[in-house]
Amino acid sequence: MTLRNGLIGLAVLLVLVLGIWFVFGRGEPAAELVIETEAVATADLRRSVSATGTVRALVQVQVGSQLSGQVAELAVDFNSPVEEGQVIARIDPQTFQTRVREAQASLSTARAQLQLQRASLGRVDANLLVAQQEFDRVAQLHERGIASDAALQTAQAQLESSQSERAVALAQISNALATVEQREATLEGAEIDLERTVIRSPIDGVVVDRQVDVGQTVAASMSAPTLFVIAQDLNRIQIDAQVDESDIGEIATGQPVSFTVDAFVGRTYEGVVDQIRLAATNTNNVVTYTVVVTAENPGERLLPGMTANLDIVTGEREGVLAVPNSALRFRPSGSLEGQAIAAADTGGGEGRGARGGGPASRGGGGAGGGMMARMAEELDMTEDQQAQAQDAMRRVFASIQAQAASGGEFDRSAIPARIEAALRDVLTPEQMRRYRELSAARAEIRPGSVWVERADGMLEERRVQLGVSDGQKTEIVGGQLEAGEPVVTRAREAG
Repeated sequence: MTLRNGLIGLAVLLVLVLGIWFVFGRGEPAAELVIETEAVATADLRRSVSATGTVRALVQVQVGSQLSGQVAELAVDFNSPVEEGQVIARIDPQTFQTRVREAQASLSTARAQLQLQRASLGRVDANLLVAQQEFDRVAQLHERGIASDAALQTAQAQLESSQSERAVALAQISNALATVEQREATLEGAEIDLERTVIRSPIDGVVVDRQVDVGQTVAASMSAPTLFVIAQDLNRIQIDAQVDESDIGEIATGQPVSFTVDAFVGRTYEGVVDQIRLAATNTNNVVTYTVVVTAENPGERLLPGMTANLDIVTGEREGVLAVPNSALRFRPSGSLEGQAIAAADTGGGEGRGARGGGPASRGGGGAGGGMMARMAEELDMTEDQQAQAQDAMRRVFASIQAQAASGGEFDRSAIPARIEAALRDVLTPEQMRRYRELSAARAEIRPGSVWVERADGMLEERRVQLGVSDGQKTEIVGGQLEAGEPVVTRAREAG
């Protein structure tokens, strides 16, 4: 009985152990991984910076009044076309007409006084002539002993007095002339003020704002009050866009811009970056810079003050080799690590190269003849220019090598600037502009890697050089990748 009970207990224990193993001991079956790939293909890429701005006229003039007074007449209204010199308003001229008459009367008085002084000069000249003749007569008599010394002294004193009177008369005439000039200037100022009561348009354009009404009094004591705002030509407009400081480094003058306005849904307008203003704006610790965009405005449909939503194209490539950005982010992990072959184990992938075109795709070669040949082709250089450029670059590299051999330190980042300075006297302005564009394009090249699924199921890493990205795809400008190869974008569990 005891033995039987022991066997039964052992059997129960065995069943319990088997049940525990069945429930907890079995591991979950390994999930099957599905590798998602996408073939490398050519694409058109466009990188842009988004911004918002306000539509403005290219030239917008605030027309004000230099005088204080009551508005007597308004000759134009909102949206009125105006021409340069056209009368657009009048200030009540009565006060200024009175000042003109006062200045005219003062000028007449000064001129009459001048005539009086000149007449006095004639009388003084006559007296001086009589005194001179009397002195000469007495002097002759004195020499002959007929006239006394006292008579000679009296005649001389009379002559000197007449000469003094003439000097005084001349001074009075000068003073009268100065007074006349002063009165003429006063009259001229009064007439200018009277003329300024007539407000004229300084440019050809259209009135976009009127800020006064007839009968309103304007005060110009401290600053000129604005009466009208006139836009010169609405066939062309400008947009003052605010660009964040993180994006301003990608903006350059001449870049194409596309923009929309809420007033015309579905319609896109084109413009170009005209200016990047250096003054920064700090709003709630957000730093932005003003980028001025100019655009055509056919039909004058875009109105000043509209809000424009802009896409500034900072990079554009057509027909280049491109891969999805997800392929650049993919890295084998977990069970995939066993079937992944790193780029170092593939022998470097010699012979493979991107076929996407673009200036940067040809920039992988070394210095020397290959570099010079590419530059000559891209810039359409003459043989003489090629020889001069080769000599200039040889001097730059010789200077760098000499500096390095002497143990001196130099900034490698300054080498492109030194090459550009050496080529400035060789290339034409258009070639120099193109050279800068190509240099900027090459500066954007950065290294990266993708994983390709081979026919045997293994994953092979490929080193590549990356160019422009539009946020979804990235340009391949060089490296170990060919069109049509399947790049891995994702690995997921089946089901």
